[in-house]
Amino acid sequence: MSAWFAALMGIVQGLTEFLPISSSGHLVLLQSFLGADIEHDYMLFDVLLHFGTLISVFICFWPDIRDMIVEFFRLIGDLFRGKPDLNKTPARRMMIMVVLATVPMLIVPFVNDKIEVLFSKPLLVGVMLFVTAIILYIADRTRYGKKTAATAGFKDAFIVGCLQLIALIPGISRSGTTIMGCSVRGFKRDFSVKFAFLMSIPVILGANIFTVKDALAQGFDMALLFPYIIGVLCAALSGIAAISLVRFIANRKSYRPFSVYCVCAGALAIVLSIVLL
Repeated sequence: MSAWFAALMGIVQGLTEFLPISSSGHLVLLQSFLGADIEHDYMLFDVLLHFGTLISVFICFWPDIRDMIVEFFRLIGDLFRGKPDLNKTPARRMMIMVVLATVPMLIVPFVNDKIEVLFSKPLLVGVMLFVTAIILYIADRTRYGKKTAATAGFKDAFIVGCLQLIALIPGISRSGTTIMGCSVRGFKRDFSVKFAFLMSIPVILGANIFTVKDALAQGFDMALLFPYIIGVLCAALSGIAAISLVRFIANRKSYRPFSVYCVCAGALAIVLSIVLL
C-alpha cells in the first residue's frame, strides 16, 4: 500500500462518513469498480480509518461530548443517592438521547450476514443513492421546529434511531437519514446536525468492535506504519472539513448540492453496473 493510496482512502472515508452521500455506498462502488477491498485486505487499516473519523467528531463537538461524559458520571452518582433526574441538564438529556438512539442498532448482530450480502451489489447502491437524494429533499422541504437538547423528547431520539436502521443498506446515507428524521420530529436545523453527528460515535465504535479482533489477528506489517498514519490523519482532517461543511450548509443553505450529487452518482453506478459487471 502506497502513502498516496492510503491518503486517498482516508480522504474518501472522512468525507463520505459525514457528508450525506453514504460512505458504505461509496465503499461498495470503490471495491466493485477499482478492485480495492479495503475491508478484507487491510482490515486493520479500515478500523484505523474509522478511528480517524471518530477523532474528527471529538474535535468538532468536544464541549458537548465532555459535558455528556460529566453528566454520565453525575447520573450514576444520583442513582446511588436515589435521586435520579433524567432532565437535570440539557447535557444529561443529550447523553440519554444518544443512548436511546443507539438502542435500535442492537439488532445489527442478528442481521449482519444479510447486510453483508448487499455489499456485493453496486446496482443496488445506485438505486439507493436515488433514495438518499429523496431523503435529503425531504429534509430540505420539511419545516424545522424549535426542539433542542433541553426540549426534545426521548421518544424523538428513539424514533430517529430507528430511522438510522434504514442506512444499513449501502447507498443510503446515515447522516442524511438521521438529519431528515430530526427535521421531521421538529428539531432545530443546527441541532439536527449536531445530534446526527453525536449519534455516530457509538455507531462507529460498534462497527469497529465487529472487526477489530479479526483485524488484529490479520497481523500488522511495520512497513505499512507510515501509510497507515497518513490515512488516519487524512480521515480525521477530511472528517473535520465534512462536518464543518454540513454544519455551514445546515445553517445557511440547502442540501440540494448533495441531492444532485447522489442522483449523478447513482445514475453513474447503475450505468457502470450494467455495462461493466
